[in-house]
Amino acid sequence: MREKIKKYKVSLILILFLPILVNVLTLFIMNDKQLKEIPMGVYIGDNTSLTRTIVNSFDNNETFGLKYYASSPEEVEELMKEGKILYGLVIPKNFTKDLKDMKRPKLMTVIDGSQLSSASFTKIRSSEILLTIKTGAMISSFEGKFSMPSSVALNTARPIETNVRLLGNPTRNYVNFLLPGFMTALVQIGIAMTASVAFIAKKGKDMYKNLFENIAFYTIAGFVAMITIIFIQVRFFKVPLVANVPSIMLLTFVFSLSVTLVSQFISAVINNRVLASQVAAIWFIPSSILSGYTWPLSSMPQFYQKLAYYMPYTHYGETLRDLMLRGSSNTFNQDISVLAIISIVSFGLIVLFSSFGIEIKLKDKEEISYES
Repeated sequence: MREKIKKYKVSLILILFLPILVNVLTLFIMNDKQLKEIPMGVYIGDNTSLTRTIVNSFDNNETFGLKYYASSPEEVEELMKEGKILYGLVIPKNFTKDLKDMKRPKLMTVIDGSQLSSASFTKIRSSEILLTIKTGAMISSFEGKFSMPSSVALNTARPIETNVRLLGNPTRNYVNFLLPGFMTALVQIGIAMTASVAFIAKKGKDMYKNLFENIAFYTIAGFVAMITIIFIQVRFFKVPLVANVPSIMLLTFVFSLSVTLVSQFISAVINNRVLASQVAAIWFIPSSILSGYTWPLSSMPQFYQKLAYYMPYTHYGETLRDLMLRGSSNTFNQDISVLAIISIVSFGLIVLFSSFGIEIKLKDKEEISYES
C-alpha cells in the first residue's frame, strides 16, 4: 500500500490536492460573485441638480466607485491611461439647458477596453442607469414643456416597454460562468501531465495489469477531484446546480476516463518522459482555453473547430456549465458518445502499440525514431 501511495504521490498532488486548493482560494477571492467598486472618474461641465443626480446615481450603485473628479474631459482619459480608473463619465457644458431646449445633449462614457471583464460589466450597468435617467428627464421635459399628465408623459417617453429575462445566470455572476469549467480543467491538466509519463510495460505479462491499474487510478482520481470541486462550489459558494447529479457524474466520469486513456496512449508510444509531457501539454492545455468555454467555438476558424472536436474538454466544459446553470444540454448525449468513442479508440491504440512494442525513442543525439 505504501508503495502504491509513493508511486502515485505526485499524481495525487497534481490531480487532487492542488486543483481543489486553487478552487477554494479562487472562490474566496471571487466571493462577491460580481464586479464591485470599479474605479470611476467623472468630469462635470454643467454643475446642476440634474447632473449631480446623474453622478450620484453612479456613485450609489455598488458596481461603481467614484474616485476622481476631473477638471476636463481629457483628464478623464489620462486617468484611464494611467490605470487609475476603468470607467469615465463626461457631462458636457450646458447639458441641462440643452436638455430643456430639446437639443439632445450628449453624455460621453469612457470605458477601458483592455479590461474586457470590467468593460462588459460597466457597459451594461451604465446603460441601465443612463436609460433610467434619460426616461426620467424626458418625462420631466414633457410635463413642463407640454403640460402633459404624468401617465401620458411616461408613455410618450417610453412608447415601447421592454422586459429582459436572463436565463441560466440572471445575476451575471462571474463565478457561475467561469469557475465550474475552469477549475475542472485544472484536473484535466493534472491527469495529462502525470498519466502521460506513467509508462506501461511492453510485451510483458504485467502489461495489462499495469495498464488497468493506471487507468483505474487516474480515472478515479480525476473523477473524485472534479466532483469534489463541483460539490464545494455548490455547497459552500452557492453555485447553482439545476441538473440531476447522476447526469453530471456520468459526464464527469466519461470525461476523466477519456483524458486518462489519451494520456496513457501518449505514455505507451513515447518512452521519454520530457517528450511525453510536452506532447500532453501541447494537446491538453490549449484545449482548456480554446474549447468554446469562454469564446464560442462557432466563431473560431473552421480548421480549429474540426481539430477541437477530438479534444475531450470540448465535450465537457460547456456541457457541464449548461447542466449546472440551465439543467440540460442539447449536446449531452452526443458528448457522452464522443467521449466514449475517444476512450475506446485510445484503449485500442494502447493495446496495439504496446503489444507490438511500437514506440518513439530518443537516441543519444535527441533524434526521434520509431522502433518496434
